[in-house]
Amino acid sequence: MTVPALENCPVEDALRILTGKWRLLVLFRLGEEPQRFNALQRALSPVTQKVLTAALRRLEADGLVWRKSANTIPPEVSYGLTDRGADLAPVFDALGRWRMGGAERPTGERAGLRG
Repeated sequence: MTVPALENCPVEDALRILTGKWRLLVLFRLGEEPQRFNALQRALSPVTQKVLTAALRRLEADGLVWRKSANTIPPEVSYGLTDRGADLAPVFDALGRWRMGGAERPTGERAGLRG
């Protein structure tokens, strides 16, 4: 039996915005403090410049991340969370508490599903 998708389901909408290997990690890192592109890329190693740029552009388009570019040579580009992006802080806190609260660490076949 197939369950039809819920129209206008806020959880489905949120998952569409947040799904992607790097998006949640980008939001988590920017929740600590605004960062310049290169610092963010180093913090998220091994993310490539192309993939990080795409993730940041998408998050900016979704209203979760702001971008500030200084008119310098080379350009200084910084990213941070908008108020809407900062609203995700309790979600990250809850995930951390859940993980530290005794959730088993994946082993064997399940370990390969982490990435």
